[in-house]
Amino acid sequence: MKKISDIDRGKLGLFGLAAAVVLFLCVNIVATFALKDYRADLTETRLYSLSEGSEEAVSKIKEPITIRFYLSEKLSTASQIHATYALRVLELLEQYVTAADGRIRLEVIDPQPFSKAEDEALAYGIKGIPIADSSAYVYMGLSISNASDRRRTIALLDPSRERFLEYDITKYLTDLTRAKRPVVGIISTMPIDGRGEPHLIYPTYQPRWAIMKQIREIFDVRFISRQTLDIPPDVDVLMIVNPKRFTDETLYAIDQYVMRGGNLIILADPYSEVEKGLGDASYAVAPDLEKLFSAWGVAFETKSVVGDMRLAQTVSHTEDGKSVQVKYLPRLDVTEGYLSPEDPITNALGNVIMTTAGSFSVVEQKDGLTVLPLILSSEESERIKTSELILPDPSGMLRSFKSEGKNFVLGVRIKGVPESAFDRAPKRNFLKQRPEAHIEKALKPVNIVLIGDSDFLADRFWAHTDTVLGVDRIHPFAGNGDLVVNALDNLSGAVSLIDLRSKAEWRRPFVLLEVLARNAEQRYRARENEIMADLNRTQKELMTLTQKSSSDGDDLLSRTDMDRMQELRERLLALRSDLRAVQSVLTRDVAALQSFIVLLNVAFVPGLLAVVALFIALRRKSRRLTFRKG
Repeated sequence: MKKISDIDRGKLGLFGLAAAVVLFLCVNIVATFALKDYRADLTETRLYSLSEGSEEAVSKIKEPITIRFYLSEKLSTASQIHATYALRVLELLEQYVTAADGRIRLEVIDPQPFSKAEDEALAYGIKGIPIADSSAYVYMGLSISNASDRRRTIALLDPSRERFLEYDITKYLTDLTRAKRPVVGIISTMPIDGRGEPHLIYPTYQPRWAIMKQIREIFDVRFISRQTLDIPPDVDVLMIVNPKRFTDETLYAIDQYVMRGGNLIILADPYSEVEKGLGDASYAVAPDLEKLFSAWGVAFETKSVVGDMRLAQTVSHTEDGKSVQVKYLPRLDVTEGYLSPEDPITNALGNVIMTTAGSFSVVEQKDGLTVLPLILSSEESERIKTSELILPDPSGMLRSFKSEGKNFVLGVRIKGVPESAFDRAPKRNFLKQRPEAHIEKALKPVNIVLIGDSDFLADRFWAHTDTVLGVDRIHPFAGNGDLVVNALDNLSGAVSLIDLRSKAEWRRPFVLLEVLARNAEQRYRARENEIMADLNRTQKELMTLTQKSSSDGDDLLSRTDMDRMQELRERLLALRSDLRAVQSVLTRDVAALQSFIVLLNVAFVPGLLAVVALFIALRRKSRRLTFRKG
């Protein structure tokens, strides 16, 4: 019998490779059947494990839940992407079943064409995907129902919403296990729930905002007039959007709602771009909740908005007849470092986009109240007067920017037992009032959330929306919607979904690249400011000479003045050319910097590993040759 050392190395290697393949297959077969319920999720954000929020929601299930997964066997013929995504959905559903310990039953149903299962799927609202060159449809949707046959449906499982899959499922499980939905009362001066009908001329049609679609999926919504004299006692959370033109009676109703222990979220705004777009004079009427704010020890800046050089978004702007990309200081992309990590409302949101936002400050520390910041600007911030926003000049704002060197507070949470802002009830009118006596101090601890922006609810600042096969889809690119729904969840006591929204939304900005690009921009902005100052002086001198020419006649101008006018015109052209060159170099250098950093990561690191591997291989080969010679 041959010893292993006598066997040819090539044959031995092939035998080892075959043994490794067999072992690999055996391990996978055993793991598939014997270790099905055991998983190891090694991803940083645990993307393939149920979050704590989902586990909490599952633990609260008291009656059996049935999940029907309508999945066509021929799905791959219509969309291979959907077929691949179906496996991810099935894996996640199995995790819910395992966590529920028998309280969730999963049925996977193949709705064949013209079958009873297809009729059932259609009756539940499942949307079909048409197969090319065929009248048949394939399906991939969920129907979730409880023992009393209350039902929630995901009409079409969309691969583009994969990161929201767990949130969508847990949201409906939570809804089906609640005895009743929390009630959100909304007072709004903006058409967040839509306005008018598409076929009517008046009032101007406004579709429902995406944020309201999300809120209505989780809460019972009740809109309340801003002339109301009472907040109904069954309202769990009161949300006030862009408060303006409130009477003392309405302010008193809000105050007494808080005194009875009601929780409150206020989205104030010193300057509303949305109102301006609707034709309202948004800058003429400031939010008028000063009386309530004062009772809580805070003040809201109504004459200015916060501009931030570090967090400003880049927008398209027309300058000298050309479209240029420039930072717009009042449009802020607030990232994780400026969102409170300690508060469940803002923890791990990723980013929030705010525009023309106002700032809060603590003017008096009230006994029994704690004021905690939720959203901050960076230290590179200044206040910009609202009058400058009527006809905004992004480039002018950049040139005149002077940092105040401090963080402005854009959102706060107030906790504790506040006192009433009123000594007594205001005069009554003919409308019915609550019979209770005036309450001087809150009956129990409350939570109040104040955010210095209301425009950030508008779709264009945080989400793209579309409709596919009759299903409305929301594709967020910022956490604005999550911020509001998190707050409503938290204030209503339904906090299990917050963890899921935080998990669903993640953003990994290239911090180093952003810092380098910002430093490069600051260098070029200094040169741009010099050119603009020279340009303004030249224009003024030329205008003076032109006015003199218009009033006295060209023939009365001295030869010296005429030569000077020609010099100024030539200098004006040269300065404008220099300005365009500086802006062009800035854009080019930032793009080159981005390309270099990407190349460094894509090519340098793998190349370095390849060199190290080659060095090790050559060194091993050299050692083997030395060993054989020895």
